Amino acid sequence: MTNKDSRIKNNLISSLVYQVVLISLSFLLPRLYLENFGSEVNGVLSTIKQIFTYMCLLEAGVGLATTQALYKRIGEKDYKSASSVLSATNAYYIRTGIIYFVIVLVIAVVYAYVIPTSINNNVLFFIVILNAVPSLFSYFVQAEYRILMEVDGRKYVINNSETILQLASNAGKILVLLLTDSLILIQLVYCIIALVQLVFLYFYAKRRYKWLDLKAKPDFEAISQKNSVLVHQLSGMVFNNTDVILISVLCDFKAVSIYAIYNIFFSQVQNFITSIVSSFTFALGQMFHTDRERFDRLFNAYETLYIMTTFIIYTLMAVFLLPLIQMYTSGINDAEYTNTLLLLLFVLMNLVANGKLPANGIIEYSGDFAKTRFHAIWEMVINLTVSVAAILYMGICGAILGTIGALVYRGIVTIYFSNKKVLKRSQMCTYRILITNGAVFAVIMAVFFVDSFSNVSFLQLVLKGIVHSVWIAGLYLLINCIFNKSAFKTIFELYRGKKEL
Repeated sequence: MTNKDSRIKNNLISSLVYQVVLISLSFLLPRLYLENFGSEVNGVLSTIKQIFTYMCLLEAGVGLATTQALYKRIGEKDYKSASSVLSATNAYYIRTGIIYFVIVLVIAVVYAYVIPTSINNNVLFFIVILNAVPSLFSYFVQAEYRILMEVDGRKYVINNSETILQLASNAGKILVLLLTDSLILIQLVYCIIALVQLVFLYFYAKRRYKWLDLKAKPDFEAISQKNSVLVHQLSGMVFNNTDVILISVLCDFKAVSIYAIYNIFFSQVQNFITSIVSSFTFALGQMFHTDRERFDRLFNAYETLYIMTTFIIYTLMAVFLLPLIQMYTSGINDAEYTNTLLLLLFVLMNLVANGKLPANGIIEYSGDFAKTRFHAIWEMVINLTVSVAAILYMGICGAILGTIGALVYRGIVTIYFSNKKVLKRSQMCTYRILITNGAVFAVIMAVFFVDSFSNVSFLQLVLKGIVHSVWIAGLYLLINCIFNKSAFKTIFELYRGKKEL
């Protein structure tokens, strides 16, 4: 357990460092794109980025199915069986890489030579191709090693390499932007550095896991749920990425740029939260199969702390983000970036999404993907149909409204299944936490609205942010301590070292 605790600590520290670096750098390039190329080009590049995020679906089912299959095997040090699982995964990844390459060529041709944009056709074609090269390398060479490292609790190695990648690639991109306006050179810099990072992870894993034999007899049965998992991952991708593509089709690329600027702030915060949580979820995943009593106790504390923390974070964003966006987009006059309704909907969407994530983790640990795949299908149907209708009526705000509607449905069925069918407890355990924090959020929004500090100076915003953040966080903590005593008792005992993780 000491070794596992050490990996959790290393994962946590590396995640914090990586996310601080990522957040600090992620706001530089979009601003430079806006200044140098305008909102339309920023919208085109954002759309292409989202399309490639969708392309991850090609491996998503196999990746998560492999992760779930490895939890028990790695936890019990059954390396022979683990090799068989990863051998099957490797075979699927090679097939996927070929399909990925063909689809990339189609996308490159369509966006470069069919859809009209202000970017040179040949330039756009090569931007798409360069975007795909690191992923192609991953499919054919490295992806299965990355999964093994995460299940084994060595996410900190990946995080550290990602930190160096972000520092080097962003420095290179900014240098190119300052010296030239070549979009191809900007993408080429990232492509080369990303390949170096992937090669490093490959050789690290080869040296660390000498027991791994990818030529072992493939255990395709162990990842037989890959198609059911793919449905779940597809639903997640629809939630995360459909909005940009629908807006680009039903509105225009300037509207995409507005959406993308708001999404930068929310996606970076969510990535930060996810990165921290992934530092220890490997331990929860293994514990679910090896020590169920301890898992049940710790999951209650984790769910309470996670939901409370995300409510605090997104409440603060609701109150203080608008003036930051106004400062970030000052001087950019080819699109209107101040939108209070859009900000509020972004906050609500992320609160609903995060409210169900701990319960959704239970499905991943238990491997009940097939039993819940229709939940994911209905979520996609609701999201797409409502979003299209709402965008036609409300513009970019309608895209998020459709996503919120789908998330509410998925949250209800996920919370029910995870609590009643897997944990064998009342679903009110989760709803009590959600209702408690939702009530606090409503009170704070009654005191402040999203434009309460609109157009204030940066210094004023910092001072007001410090003062109000203290009592807002304190109020959440007080109410949760009152209504979720058992969870905080477990947290306190863990802090004092009475219970071993």
